[in-house]
This record gives sequence, structure tokens and C-alpha cells, in this order.
Amino acid sequence: MAERGIHYLFLLFSAVLGVAVAVVSVWADGAQGADKKLWALIAGMSAFGVVLITHFEKRLVEKGKKRAEERAIRAEADMAKLYSTTLRPLSGKLKALTTLYASAAPLPSSATVQSISDLQQKRQEVLNGVLAGAVSLTAPPVGPAFLPRARCSFYLYDATTRDFKLEGTFPGQRTPRSVVDPVGTAHMKNEILGGGGKTFRIDGVHETHSYLVPPGAGYKAVIAVPVIYGTKEIGILSVDAPDYSDFIDHHVTLMESLADILASTYALT
Repeated sequence: MAERGIHYLFLLFSAVLGVAVAVVSVWADGAQGADKKLWALIAGMSAFGVVLITHFEKRLVEKGKKRAEERAIRAEADMAKLYSTTLRPLSGKLKALTTLYASAAPLPSSATVQSISDLQQKRQEVLNGVLAGAVSLTAPPVGPAFLPRARCSFYLYDATTRDFKLEGTFPGQRTPRSVVDPVGTAHMKNEILGGGGKTFRIDGVHETHSYLVPPGAGYKAVIAVPVIYGTKEIGILSVDAPDYSDFIDHHVTLMESLADILASTYALT
């Protein structure tokens, strides 16, 4: 707020001095002798003041940009620390704990319909939170409409049919394909989910194309991570964004952490 006030003050001084230059120039034009020199000197000083104020204002803007860049760098460093040293290890331990618990005390075959329904509801709540969280923490909305720019989707894998089914997506606009074609299915199964799982990213440098986002979908960047617990392949969690610059390396860690959280809910079957 203080910087904005100083900026407006500089603009005011610059406008006043600019008017002064114009007025003094007119007066000096009709003056003679020493008076003419005096008015010319005043006009020159006023013009110098305009240049000086412009210089200071430019320096102020540059300092503001530098501070903004430094804040952005610090924020990114804090985010990297949070994702890498806190969220990632915790999500991995949560998945390991849930998997261990599920193997030691599996859901009995005689579980009531209500129990199964409650479990599915809680799982859906976690999925909704994961999808919305991935969108808000990667490519957040920008003004003036503040509509979500990223899109996160979860594809559930059916080991029997070897197909992928769209289990959930956020936001609701421009939803991805509900049925993945054979080429896309092979890409998702072999390059992302298979072989113990491998994160896939389209960054415009190492990878520029994916069957996850067909041409014309409005998205370029993709981070797709496998959702696995133990040896069971659950599906793929994918987040898309309009531009490659929307994603940074630390977003990969974020998505892998969210995939672990999602996997822990599917371990309880």
C-alpha cells in the first residue's frame, strides 16, 4: 500500500513538473534578456525534475519486481520443502500402514452391505479431496473469472478387462474421455501403471505428447502418476494444465503424495 502511494505521488509530481515546463516555456517565449534566461533556467530545472522522478519511479518498480521474485522463490522453496520432506514421506507411510493393516485384518466376506457402502462413501470423499487439492495446488485459478485452470482425473484400472474407467474428475467443465481408446489404454498400462509404476510428465521438453490428452482438449502439460498398493494396480491419477509452465518439478512430488493417499483408501477392500 505504501509503495502504491509513493507511485501515485511520483505521478503527481511528474504531472505538475510537466505542466510547469509547458507554462514556463510559454512565458519564456515572450520574455526578454535576463528574464528570458531565468524562465529558461526554471524550465530546464523542471524538465530535469521530470527525468529525475521518472528515474526514481523506474528504480522503485524494479525493486518491487525483485522483491516479488524473491518472495516467489522463497515460496517455491517452502513448497518444495513441504512436499519433499513432509507430505511425501507421510503419505508413503500412510499407504504402508494401511496396506499392512488391510493384510492383517482384511474386510470379512460377511461384511454388511451398509459397511461396504460406508467404506465406498469415505473413499469417494477422499477421491474428491485429492482431485480438488491437485487442481488448487498446481495451476490455481486466476482472475478475472477465477475459473480452475488445471483438471485432475482418476482412472480406475480393471485387471480383468485390462481397461481404464474414469472414476472421477475435477472440475466439471471440459471433462476427459470416459472411455479410453485401445492406444491410450496401452500407453497408460505399459508406460505408467505397469512394471511397478512410473510417473509420466509432459513438460514440452522431454515429452511433448500423450494419449491422455488428445489434440484440441485445451491442455498441454500433464503429470500422470500410478496408484498402486503392494502389487495391486489400482489406476492412474492425472492432472492437466493449459501451459507447460504451469507445472514445476515439485508438483510431481505432490501428485505422487496424493496418489499414495488415494492408494491407501483402496487398500481397505
